[in-house]
Amino acid sequence: MFDNVPASFVPDSDRPDLVFAHPDFDWAYNTDQLNTTAAILDQPVEAAEQEDSLAVVDEDFDREVTYGELQDRVNRLGNALLDAGLEPGDRVLYRLPTRLETLVTILALWKTGLVAVPSNHAHQARELEYFVTDTEASAIITTTEDLEATYEAIDGTETLTDLVMLTDEYNIPDVPVDVAIHDYEEIMEAADTHLEAADTAPLDVANICYTGGTTGKPKGCIWLHASNVAGSIVTSEDRAIDESSIMFNHAPMGHGFGMIDRTLTIRNGPTQIFKARPSPNEVVQIIDEHNVTRFGGVPTIWRMIINEGLLAEHDLSSLSEVLLTGETTDRETFDRITEHLGFEPCNVVGMNPMGGVFPFIRSYSGGDKVAPLHSVGRPVPGLEAKVVNEDGEQVARGELGRLAVRGPTGIAYWQNEHPGVGDRQHEDTLDGWSLVDDIYRKDEDGWLWFETRLDNMIVSGGRQIAAPEVEEVLNDHPAVAESAVVGKPDETRGEIVKAFVTLTDDATPDDTLVTDLQDHTKSAMAKYKYPREIEFLDELPKDEVGKLQRAQLREQG
Repeated sequence: MFDNVPASFVPDSDRPDLVFAHPDFDWAYNTDQLNTTAAILDQPVEAAEQEDSLAVVDEDFDREVTYGELQDRVNRLGNALLDAGLEPGDRVLYRLPTRLETLVTILALWKTGLVAVPSNHAHQARELEYFVTDTEASAIITTTEDLEATYEAIDGTETLTDLVMLTDEYNIPDVPVDVAIHDYEEIMEAADTHLEAADTAPLDVANICYTGGTTGKPKGCIWLHASNVAGSIVTSEDRAIDESSIMFNHAPMGHGFGMIDRTLTIRNGPTQIFKARPSPNEVVQIIDEHNVTRFGGVPTIWRMIINEGLLAEHDLSSLSEVLLTGETTDRETFDRITEHLGFEPCNVVGMNPMGGVFPFIRSYSGGDKVAPLHSVGRPVPGLEAKVVNEDGEQVARGELGRLAVRGPTGIAYWQNEHPGVGDRQHEDTLDGWSLVDDIYRKDEDGWLWFETRLDNMIVSGGRQIAAPEVEEVLNDHPAVAESAVVGKPDETRGEIVKAFVTLTDDATPDDTLVTDLQDHTKSAMAKYKYPREIEFLDELPKDEVGKLQRAQLREQG
């Protein structure tokens, strides 16, 4: 396990037990070699004779690429990287937007046995330097956008030898750093189109994906080739993805969901629509114009689409699947999506620490929504889940607890520069099970219901209050556009409920409205749950995919 990277960088204890019990995963026990790109691209394309099928439509560059052309590009870039002196096991950071070259880069890194380290242009120099230093990366692949941050990051590291720059036909700018510089297109054009996949082992490292959290510095999450391939199989089959599927995802490709939904799903030959940083209006335009059948994104993008009145302006009848992930979906948003589309969206659960099986909890089966209402569903085939208490003991049906999962993937953190990651590895694994930072309950029928993030559970006066529950009530008030609830330290109660609220255009942020909102929550839920403090903001802080940044609000107090 983890044999293609230095042993000092991977957990030596508290490792997850990887179980490949699904009948389609038995190769994990019967082969010494497994390569993600070979398994999800080369072998399926050859078997189905899909070379001429449309793989990607890149909106920003007005181009289309077939699966055969995609293979050629992957092989050329893979050969070019190896010709530059990179070797299997070397870590390579890519800082690219959502475009064709990003897909090519990821697949080429996997195929050559290089380890992909995703990033994007939202990450600044300090973060990039940390990613490179922590992984001891050998190369960066990037565009000419925001080069100052890339140069500053390179200047503070010691292991980098190569910088591959996607210039879009512009000249490479002056580079004030001491590394070998390569033009992406030039090295590809000079490279051969034939490339044998590296003989990676099933449990070799394929990705190191960074995630935030409460431990300060980002944690590097290790993904394995076997987990990627297992995730590709179960996701493609369970969602009934095939060559008729037209897929579009709002998340950037430096984000776990954005990467997986555009890479591991290609096994069954769908067409992917790419658009970097699409606005709400561009999202519905693309769905309408390309007859998109499957769309994935955070609930925030749907709230923006709804609030801007865009649903009535476009025909979204081609959609047969909407995946919601990244944050809690409030009832109003869920119901309005359902009302307009005529079917319920699917809440799903995935996270960077759980690797390439994304989602690992889903509310669909065989392409159909099966879970009731807001339930996130059940584990994907080949994975088991239970709800446990603080001692790791399974709780009774209906009781709240932390979600524990086990299957073809599990939590394993990269261990180098992060000072507390060893302790976090111990906290997030128990007897081979991986412990998710979420609170769930399992009902009498075995359906899982998300309650809150572990760090979103507010304990006030000894009583537990789930922040999303308070938010849902606040969002029902006609003056509220969006809300976010956090726990604020309090000498008497331990914590109090504090709400940050953005308002609709005709609302006035004053003390009268504060009282009105407090009375509104008291009338809709137990009175101890009401927000004792309310602060009005112009907008809530969110990351590049629109996910609410609660940690920032906690710091504001």
